[in-house]
Amino acid sequence: GVSVSVKGTTTGTATDINGAYSIRVTTDAILVFNAVGYLKQEITTTGRDTINITLVPDSKQLTEVAVTALGIKRSQKSLGYSTQQVRGDQLTLTKEQNVIGSLAGKIAGAQVIGSSGASLGGTQKIKLRGVNSLNGNGEPLIVVDGTPIAQNNFSGNENGVDLGNISQDINPEDIDNISVLKGPTASALYGLRGQYGAILITTNKGIIGDKTIKVAVRSAYTVDRISNFMPLQNTYGVGNNQTFLTLANGQKYINGNDESWGPKMDGTPVRMYYSFYPQDPQYGQLTPFVPQPDNIKDYFETGHTINNGITLTGGGDNSTFRLSYNNTYTKGTMPNTWLRRNNLGLNTSVVLSPKFTVGVNANYANNSAQRPTQGYQGSFTGVVQWFQRNLDVNR
Repeated sequence: GVSVSVKGTTTGTATDINGAYSIRVTTDAILVFNAVGYLKQEITTTGRDTINITLVPDSKQLTEVAVTALGIKRSQKSLGYSTQQVRGDQLTLTKEQNVIGSLAGKIAGAQVIGSSGASLGGTQKIKLRGVNSLNGNGEPLIVVDGTPIAQNNFSGNENGVDLGNISQDINPEDIDNISVLKGPTASALYGLRGQYGAILITTNKGIIGDKTIKVAVRSAYTVDRISNFMPLQNTYGVGNNQTFLTLANGQKYINGNDESWGPKMDGTPVRMYYSFYPQDPQYGQLTPFVPQPDNIKDYFETGHTINNGITLTGGGDNSTFRLSYNNTYTKGTMPNTWLRRNNLGLNTSVVLSPKFTVGVNANYANNSAQRPTQGYQGSFTGVVQWFQRNLDVNR
């Protein structure tokens, strides 16, 4: 509520959820009305029994309001530690699949790291003010509406599939704002878990008194393409020396090495690996030994993401509700990779008294995907580190 006090005294009160208040004052007192995010107002009581006012938003102060570890909104100037705010609408501009990834470039000093499968529900990690731990993960604690959540990675093994972490199940469309508390002082309430700071996520809610059900529909389509390929040589092909291997019939053939330190790719007819398979159309045939300049680029595909969502918001005289549903489908840039996700969120509250509110915040997330494997072994990203420049991936 709004703080109402008598200027020059310790007498004061606060308004209830409906904005009503009652205070005993002298006939010539001055009432001071103060609330975070609004301009302070002073009104004299001379000749008046009832004083009704409308607070005027302070546009400058609204951009400097922080949510502390206790969940209390305070002015940033009154805090003894560094904080930063991010509005919910800033998180949905790029349509990231993980809310942590949406913070990239929006938090000063923060480092966001994603796995190779991050766009398909993989792990996204964030570190505030750089790496500051030798034996810990250095990640801040994630708190959603006052509830801490774990940020563990759910990959099966070092060369397995990255299943992501819990933050991937938070629908960015449901977020009202994020407060980033930097340093152990900011997150002292959470003990050792908050030693690297805390990220406080506040979700959207309904509005008390708004009896009209509002419906919002969202749809977005994004395209993903691989770029910034490293320059590669196209002079030497597969092998570890400058000569080909030779069959009894005199035909030359390539060896089984995966690096390209072999003979020059000058068009010499050779037996490729597939020419030794009887079922292959080119069985026994010779193929010119020439470079394939775009073989790595040709492997990757153009990915895309389709995002659709709907939200219903409303409230009553002393209650609020917000129901949201979001559906996402992502086609990966690696062949045969995809992600399908459904998010359902319900946020309701009932004010039973000025000091007692009951609320329910429930979220359901369902993910099905065919994700790329991680690590050096078992994935194409590991293979291309040692790759035959003569290999045609479309072959």
